Amino acid sequence: MPDPILIAKALGLAAVIGVTMTLLSGRSSRRTVAAAGSVLAVVIAVYAGLGILDLLPHLPPREALDRLLLIVLPAAVVAEVLAAASGRIGWAARGVVAASVTPVLLWGSVYTTDLSGPGSRAWSPAMSWMIYAVLGAVLMAAWMLMNRLGSRAGERVTVVSVAGTTLGVGVVIMLSGYATGGQVAVPLAGGLAGVALGSAAWRSNSAGESAAGVGLVSLFALLVIGRLFAGLTNLNAALLFAAPLLGWAVQPIRSRPRLRAGLRLGLAALSVVIALVLAQQKFASDYRQPGSATEGSVDDYMSFGK
Repeated sequence: MPDPILIAKALGLAAVIGVTMTLLSGRSSRRTVAAAGSVLAVVIAVYAGLGILDLLPHLPPREALDRLLLIVLPAAVVAEVLAAASGRIGWAARGVVAASVTPVLLWGSVYTTDLSGPGSRAWSPAMSWMIYAVLGAVLMAAWMLMNRLGSRAGERVTVVSVAGTTLGVGVVIMLSGYATGGQVAVPLAGGLAGVALGSAAWRSNSAGESAAGVGLVSLFALLVIGRLFAGLTNLNAALLFAAPLLGWAVQPIRSRPRLRAGLRLGLAALSVVIALVLAQQKFASDYRQPGSATEGSVDDYMSFGK
């Protein structure tokens, strides 16, 4: 089972790195520097936390988590830095990233590759492309909605909601039978929370916007991995992905920004809590069933989904 002390250390170290790097980069008046500092803070925080957890990715990448950490995460960082420098180029880069996340994660998997002989892949080529298109469009739409929500109602609240949701995603994925995948979310959440704190000190909106974009892409990738390679349900995946966007429901409240911010965080937290309760109930139900996957060894639990 995951070590809660190591998880706490990874979370704390990631948060400290996020705060420190955002404070340093936030001294610059240049938007691109602040954005680059915040997204690099998230990446370094993730890798530092994974080092504590002994979960650094394999080189070359061997599984979906490796591709998330070595390809998807850096690609999201580049897209957000480009967006800080140029809106048009940035949105084009974001579109490329959104379209590429799912194919990259599923490369060489049972869904897209004939691992057991000709015709053994789970999805036909036509189905694969359809799923790629749908999920890419969903991620891109969420990216646009989140950015617009942040510009209207505060980037730091957006980063905090993404950070809290990411931590919830980690716990839900662990309860869904994939401890390794769930633990990856911990330093990511810590890094995002640290960026939120650091950007508040310098009142840097660009830092929050860029970090939130990287967080959303990583959150989406973790949910895809949890759904296709573990026991994450469609309902829980939808609840968790929608959580940072539920702030749109309170946008009509214009005269009380603090109340609106609190409600945004409350709605995101409520969605995460519902997903956690459902995941815990499913975990308990599966555990009680004879011969269920949860009765395997600790190594099976830690490696499930690889």
